[in-house]
Parts: sequence; structure tokens; C-alpha cells
Amino acid sequence: MSKFYQVSSDAKDTFFDVFNKKTLPVSVKFEFIGNETQKEMIKLTKIPDQYAFLHEKELLISINEDLMNVFDEESKEILIEQELDKVNINIETGKIKLIKPDLSTFSSLINKYGVEKIARANKVEELYQQQVKDGKTDEEFIV
Repeated sequence: MSKFYQVSSDAKDTFFDVFNKKTLPVSVKFEFIGNETQKEMIKLTKIPDQYAFLHEKELLISINEDLMNVFDEESKEILIEQELDKVNINIETGKIKLIKPDLSTFSSLINKYGVEKIARANKVEELYQQQVKDGKTDEEFIV
């Protein structure tokens, strides 16, 4: 028995309910696949260019509907939006790439400090690295 299957129209509708609230600069075509062994509810993958050309689809949306069915509506929306936020489109070329999240941390730190403080700390760290790369000295470091 295969672990892959056709995704239900309800799962696709749930995805598009969230997707249609987002604003993307170009049209994106999706291919959906169900995966009963996937550990995440939803996983977004860029389809390699040669297959994107053949199938006229750019992104593969893999959904574990068994997991999706146990989540409340808000959790589903958060998880779908979290995946969609990985999509980065170059407006000039139309090239799609997936980027990493801009905040990656542990839940214990979020509980202790809150999201805002952690995001600020990460931003300061990134800003410092960028300024070092741009040739600024420690005395010139601007927060």
C-alpha cells in the first residue's frame, strides 16, 4: 500500500482559504499530494525546474490529512501560513525560491522572554553580522 494519495477537495479548500489571504506578486501553480507518513501537517517544496516545466506547476504541497483533521482551524491556518511565508519570488525574473524562517528558537525561550525580545535579539545579531560584512568597526555598530 502506498503512503501517497490524492488530497481531498476539503484539504485543498483549507489551503486556498489561507493562500487567498496572502499577496504574492506573481501567479503560482501548485501540485497537491497526500502523504500519510509525513510528520508535519503540511510541507511545501519547490518542484525542480525540469519537472515544473513538464507539469506546469511550481510548488508541491504535501499534506497529511490525518494530522490536518485533528487540528483546530486557527492551528491549521498558522501552519499553512508558516509554510507559505517560506515562498520568496523575484518580481523581475519570476523565479521562486524557498527561504528559511527569520525566527528559529526554542519554546522554553519564547515562554521565558517572549517573541518580541527574541526577535529583537536575533535581528541585532543579524544586523551586527551585516555591518561587519560591510566593513563597519565595533565602535560604529548601530542598533
